[in-house]
Amino acid sequence: MSIPIKDLIDLGKRQFEGKNYARAEQYFLKVLRSGARYADIFNVLGVIYHIEGKFNNAIESFEKALEVNPNYAEATLNLAVLYNDLGEYKKAKGLYSRLQKQRSSAQMDAILRGKIANMHAQLGDTYRGVGKYEEAIDEYKKALKISPTFADIRTKLGVAYRENNQKELSARELSQAIETKPSFKQARLQLGVTLYLMGQKEKAAKAWQEVLKKDKDNEIAKMYLRLCQDGKKK
Repeated sequence: MSIPIKDLIDLGKRQFEGKNYARAEQYFLKVLRSGARYADIFNVLGVIYHIEGKFNNAIESFEKALEVNPNYAEATLNLAVLYNDLGEYKKAKGLYSRLQKQRSSAQMDAILRGKIANMHAQLGDTYRGVGKYEEAIDEYKKALKISPTFADIRTKLGVAYRENNQKELSARELSQAIETKPSFKQARLQLGVTLYLMGQKEKAAKAWQEVLKKDKDNEIAKMYLRLCQDGKKK
């Protein structure tokens, strides 16, 4: 029994969000083989190919996305970033000019900075996933130099520092992530972990309690708090 196109798209997006790019590609290609032509599917495939270093395939996918929807800003930007990475600066500049006609210069600059920052962060995730913490830290720093207010990337930097046994730097970055975005629960959770490993159990418990004040059903914070409570019982 064939899987409905909508389900294939949902499955592909879930795999993509989980960074299972090969599986995501399989689902998206099935969608396209059915005869459907969705600009967003071509665009996501282009992103996957860019990440995998299949640059010709990426260019082809982004161009197909723009054939379907010539005003697709994200696909235009993705293609421009790719051309820039490949040293095709004239082509990249032409695409940036096209985008600037659609958006103000300030909007365009912010979108471009965010895009490049996230690409550095994705590379950092890849390095961290294979235990190359120094390289991961370097990529996260590059991302934050471009977009210093991205609390999620600063949190990843803090975690990478901790995994590299640099706990003081980890605590500093995670605290700064909280200052940047106080509502970002992941930064507080991770700060608690770092403080706990530094032997500062009371401060760790406070960080996790702050999470529970805003999200009383947060199971991760509850689980971490039990570490401190179990320690007191002993």
